[in-house]
Amino acid sequence: MKKKWLSKLIAILPICALITSIVIPDTASAAPWRSSLYPANWTPGYQDAQGRFLQDFSYAGYWRGEKNIPTNPPGATYNAVTQYGADPSGAADSTNAIQNAINAAGTAGGGIVYLPSGTYKVRPQGSSNSAIWINRNNVVLRGAGKSSTFIFNDSTSMRDKAVVRVAPINSADWFSPTNTPTSIRSDIQPLSTRIPVSSVSGYNVNEFIIVRADASDAFIAEHRMSGLWNSSLRGQTFNRQIVGIEASTNTLIVDIPIRYTLKTRDNARVYKIGQAITEAGIENLSIGMRQHTGSGWGDTDFNRSGTGAYDVHASKAVTFSHARNSWMDNVNSYRPSSNGSDIHLLSHGVVINQSRSITIQNSHLQKPQYRGEGGNGYLYHVQGGDNLIQNSAATNARHSFTMSSMWTNGNVFFNNTSNYPRLASDFHMHLSVANLFDSMKMNGDYLEAVYRPYGTVQHGWTTSQSVFWNTTGNAYQSGQSAIVKSRQWGQGYVIGTRGSASAVEYSVPANDPSAPQDFVEGVGTAADLMPQSLYLDQKAKRLAGGGNPNPNPGNLLRNAGFEEGNLNGWTEWNGGTLAQKVDTDNPMEGTYKLTHWASVAYQQLTYQQVNVPNGTYSASVWVRSGGGQNTLRMFARNYGAAERTAEIGSNPVTGYTKYTIDNIAVTNGQIEIGIWNDANANNWAAFDNFELVKK
Repeated sequence: MKKKWLSKLIAILPICALITSIVIPDTASAAPWRSSLYPANWTPGYQDAQGRFLQDFSYAGYWRGEKNIPTNPPGATYNAVTQYGADPSGAADSTNAIQNAINAAGTAGGGIVYLPSGTYKVRPQGSSNSAIWINRNNVVLRGAGKSSTFIFNDSTSMRDKAVVRVAPINSADWFSPTNTPTSIRSDIQPLSTRIPVSSVSGYNVNEFIIVRADASDAFIAEHRMSGLWNSSLRGQTFNRQIVGIEASTNTLIVDIPIRYTLKTRDNARVYKIGQAITEAGIENLSIGMRQHTGSGWGDTDFNRSGTGAYDVHASKAVTFSHARNSWMDNVNSYRPSSNGSDIHLLSHGVVINQSRSITIQNSHLQKPQYRGEGGNGYLYHVQGGDNLIQNSAATNARHSFTMSSMWTNGNVFFNNTSNYPRLASDFHMHLSVANLFDSMKMNGDYLEAVYRPYGTVQHGWTTSQSVFWNTTGNAYQSGQSAIVKSRQWGQGYVIGTRGSASAVEYSVPANDPSAPQDFVEGVGTAADLMPQSLYLDQKAKRLAGGGNPNPNPGNLLRNAGFEEGNLNGWTEWNGGTLAQKVDTDNPMEGTYKLTHWASVAYQQLTYQQVNVPNGTYSASVWVRSGGGQNTLRMFARNYGAAERTAEIGSNPVTGYTKYTIDNIAVTNGQIEIGIWNDANANNWAAFDNFELVKK
């Protein structure tokens, strides 16, 4: 329960700032450990004696993590150069040519719009709010690679506009019902997938619905925000799919748990909305924006007409709006040759708005020109539910990674790197509940979940029930002395930090409205945290128990994560000492992993040969290593050409890292994938989730 509220919230904020303490890392621990809230036999709903619990974040991303992003989506390929006249030299404007190719693919029911190597000059046409608009299902905009295909936005009049926009033609606004809303009969608690409604009439299995309640006066008062919040915030909102209907009890069963209490007091209800755009992708290219050469770049100049800040305010490289089961993969920003300064973008990188089940991965967005107030210079900004940002990086942002608004929940930021932003990666405003930062690497940045006394409608409490898991701090931001600051409404969780900058700031005085203080454990000892990723482990548990035991659909390798508990499917050779085993000690996800180790010098080969159709493949593995080996590498061989390798090397690999051999051209109907390890005594390495997929 909350402690007694002081008469004026704003009056206590300076006090909190003065007396908040910092937890200094405990560097003595070196033994593997698990969070007390995440035992090995964890299942959703597990609570400790104080009622603290971790939500199940495994539903984040494309198709709830149950499918891989397609490497060969259905439909024909539409070459924007040879078929539609786009100019890869960058001399002529290619906007209309690319858009015509997208429209043709959309009209045909989907396909790949291909941009060969080159630079493509684009700009918003007429009154359009984007240069390129993907507005039909199953359309993928694909380049030849991040270092080969470049989209150059040639306009600096980009206020509220995007270079590439993914959005349906007709509205699918989450707050515009297309039917008469149906009231919810009784309060819904977090973790529930059962929605008791006044009637199930008019609803069908597989339909998507909005489940929400209002930011009523009572809700606002309950959160100690009277006079500071108002009904414009709309209340907690969840986009869900109906997976079952119990007509006898008037109950809808949804695909993903509800993340926060919804009360009948607050007009809790369900309704339908317009059709989201689905199966749309942007991949294998880079985006850059022409530098604005005007003046006026102060923090508040975004509202002053005639300034550079005004012209570029809220511009975006990419935006997903009212989208579902879509993706951005292998997309970077770049500095156009015309830019006099090292500038890649004008303001935002990628924005996800009122969308769910979007995956953004393998991207590096950098160096926005404007990083002022009013919401500018955010490189990864999420306002939606159950989306996944992974294996990506942000450099020189205002905020590198940020979430905001009451319809933002269940999102996962996994294995990302932030480099020297102006301000923190944060929960930014208005109670974005139950989100996860997992395996983040912070260079001159920190993660923040605190009360924010800013904004026209005060930001206030920014989150509750959110988790920071296994955070690596390589350098504190200038003027800061913590890598995580967490003082969430209700309960928050900081589990495991490490690196040279690993302190956590979370203590609060007893009369602070954010009491009780957040749950914190493992400061400075995350290198030995089991599992290393909460998201991956929860996903493996759910998929193993929910019908699809393979967390990598489309994987051509058998027993790729060793979840059979043995080496079925694999072959080994050794130089006289068997140095491999399948064990349960700190897998990347699931229950098992492969380990190489011996107390004497050893040579160990572990491999799998499979028959495959001729074509182009990608192979990968996740590795953690103590270092010291003479040679440690992943290899691909016996596929019709010379052996190729991904060198893991002799340096320690302290956290699971993915090694990939890409574009393997199989010409003889087979391929052998494996690990070669020439090691000294007591050298160890761990391997998990091998993958071989056809491109």
